[in-house]
Amino acid sequence: MRTIYHYMNAKNVVVLFLMLFIANAAFSQRKSHKTEREYAVNKNNFMFSLGYGAPSFVRTYLKYKNTHENYEVSGFGPFVAKTEFMISKKFGVGINASFSQSKINWLEEGGYDTIQQVYRAFEQGIKAYEISFTLRGNYHFWKREHIDSYAGLGIGYGYIHMWSYTLAHTTRFSIVYDFPPPLSLECTWGIKYFPIKKVGVFAELGLGKSFLLFNKYFIPEALAQGGITIKL
Repeated sequence: MRTIYHYMNAKNVVVLFLMLFIANAAFSQRKSHKTEREYAVNKNNFMFSLGYGAPSFVRTYLKYKNTHENYEVSGFGPFVAKTEFMISKKFGVGINASFSQSKINWLEEGGYDTIQQVYRAFEQGIKAYEISFTLRGNYHFWKREHIDSYAGLGIGYGYIHMWSYTLAHTTRFSIVYDFPPPLSLECTWGIKYFPIKKVGVFAELGLGKSFLLFNKYFIPEALAQGGITIKL
């Protein structure tokens, strides 16, 4: 009888121990899932962002230095595309790309149009477009359920294609200029806001795009940029 009693007590202890173990595991798992859901960005998340940067220091400088009435500066960009993979809860790495285009044109007076047989102005100008790619790392130092704040550094190379042209009445030509690939640099602080789980918006301040041209001339652009982010 005592043997059966001890057997029943031992069995109860084992059952109780198993119940406590299962309950603790379930609670820990639920707590872990809850902790993961508290943050907008977690380990192994992949993010893709599209945005636009401003201002263009080159175009702003050219407009400021303009002393001619018929001198025009136009263009767009930089457009930016960003990828990032979270290798841990705090650190992410990715590749950023940007594209912009600028144009300067003016009217040259005194050209003779042999077709219309009159003297009239004709257009001359310079066009350029810029492409850059950078490898970037981000440190996510402040995270909440819908907000993610980070700082990052990036370095890479760019490509600048520039040519001058004339639309003279009798002769039209263009001259292409080759530049050595400039060093492309980034250093920004940013914040992302996810109103819904997979889609958010971002804004960044700092050197969102800059070139070191000829290893001598530092050209910053896009001190501010913003756009949309998709999280996978």
